Amino acid sequence: MWAVAFYYHQIDLHGDISGFLRAHPLAPLVSLHHLDNVYPLYPGMDRAKAVEHFFRAANADPARIVQQTVCYDHSRSLTASVAWGYSVQVFKGNVLLPDILAVQKTFVPWRRGRNVTDVFMFSTKHYPRDECKRAALFFLKSISSGKGKTESNYSRQLPQKCLPNLIQLRNMQQIKVRSELLHLVPGKALRRHCCDIVPSSSETTMDIDIRKCKDGELIAMHS
Repeated sequence: MWAVAFYYHQIDLHGDISGFLRAHPLAPLVSLHHLDNVYPLYPGMDRAKAVEHFFRAANADPARIVQQTVCYDHSRSLTASVAWGYSVQVFKGNVLLPDILAVQKTFVPWRRGRNVTDVFMFSTKHYPRDECKRAALFFLKSISSGKGKTESNYSRQLPQKCLPNLIQLRNMQQIKVRSELLHLVPGKALRRHCCDIVPSSSETTMDIDIRKCKDGELIAMHS
């Protein structure tokens, strides 16, 4: 018997579900339904191309797709949240883990109207309407795999309605994420992985290595 749950998502949401996917539960993703009712999964693509792009990552490492990993760059005071194979968000400052794990409400409920309550079966948090106040956002551009490892590359999606001097981390353009293939072990519960932000001499790139957490290691920011 497996000690973990598998997620079959019937998307009972409208619009932009990126906030939901960026904070996917700690369980393998098996399927997504009703994608014709939401925006394309990746910006700049139609639905068919976006789904095809998504499955390139899913085929490269099925167990890791949209698994969320959080790490901190203490030297630059940054927080990175990786939804593997989908997107990366980089926040200025140290953001508490519970705030990162909450689902950003980029979407609207399936049913709308005055008498419909906006209540979900997962923790949510406000998503800033002002693009200038949002985290730096990167979407999957390419992925390669071999010898039990993968390298995924993410490109910046710049805000469209924000003056250049107000764009957070405006010089950062690319993120490279390296990881080993995730293998599920029968009878063993899943544990969120840890990651390290590799020191970089350039403000335009960020390198992230995902790895298993060490014994007793917690995903937490440090003073």
